[in-house]
Amino acid sequence: MKPYAKLTFRGKILRLRKLAIKTLANYSIEVERVRYLTTESTTMFRIDAKDGSRYVLRIYSEMDSSIVENKTEMYWLTALARDTDLPVIQPVARKDGDYISLVSMEGIPAEKRCALYKWVPGVQLVNHISPKNYRKFGSLVAQLHNHAETLQLPAELQPKRWDRVFYFPDEPIVYDQAEYASLFTPQQLSTLEKAIARVSPFLTSLYRAQASNPMLIHGDLHYWNVHISRGNLYLIDFEDMVDGFPIQDVAISFYYLRNRDDYQSLTDAFWEGYARERNLPPFNEHDLRLLWMARMANFVNYVAHSEDAEDAKPYIAARCEELEGFLAEMEIV
Repeated sequence: MKPYAKLTFRGKILRLRKLAIKTLANYSIEVERVRYLTTESTTMFRIDAKDGSRYVLRIYSEMDSSIVENKTEMYWLTALARDTDLPVIQPVARKDGDYISLVSMEGIPAEKRCALYKWVPGVQLVNHISPKNYRKFGSLVAQLHNHAETLQLPAELQPKRWDRVFYFPDEPIVYDQAEYASLFTPQQLSTLEKAIARVSPFLTSLYRAQASNPMLIHGDLHYWNVHISRGNLYLIDFEDMVDGFPIQDVAISFYYLRNRDDYQSLTDAFWEGYARERNLPPFNEHDLRLLWMARMANFVNYVAHSEDAEDAKPYIAARCEELEGFLAEMEIV
């Protein structure tokens, strides 16, 4: 059998599809069809059952999450299904009642963590950005935060905290390593160092504040992780959950709007919807920019070690230019 590392992308997907089929034996569904869906940080397959129901099977990335975080995700999602009628993705229990499958197969390195979810209808919100939909989005996020605030996690479930720039478990920090030097100009490295030094104390201070009371937040709440169907919004992809604060979720949502001409009308609509369900979190535009800078620096490092140089360099250049602009604004203020 050909080593997994030497397979083409298509070859890897075909082999992972076999693992997906093996995983599905753990569930009480009659499978009719298994189709590759997408690969982002995780690989997903669409599952069509003989009774007409549809599902998504996720194969987690070893680098981007841990088993404890996966279990925390399942804990929150099942609690949301039990306690609320919020339109969020729902995990499917195995025959034994558990939600995470640990699956090994010849020809695939390492044991894989997998989970099955009910299919979420619609298309990504990125295709339907408007003040009306962002008002709905804000309301939904506030209700999600209301639930998280009441949730008591078992002691064994300890999600990561966004209290530093590089906060993912086992995340390699490479931007300042010699082997990646060709991706950065000296000016870009200097900009990154200044940005990291600027935002790090702020991230730490969030958790050290006297009134600090972190809670579960989505951690990746952007318009690709929201579906819209017949005017209704659905939240998906809770894999990157953080023990953090509502303003961090909001900052991530606004990050992807930052360069749009309609930024103000969209964010105003979001806040209007949020305020209908929950008091607004303490914030100012300066804090939002600090959180954007932290996310930007994190992404630059991630792209440096996960993308080909040809793709990484333009991204790094664009983000470092933005960081320079943010730093210059802060110097003026």
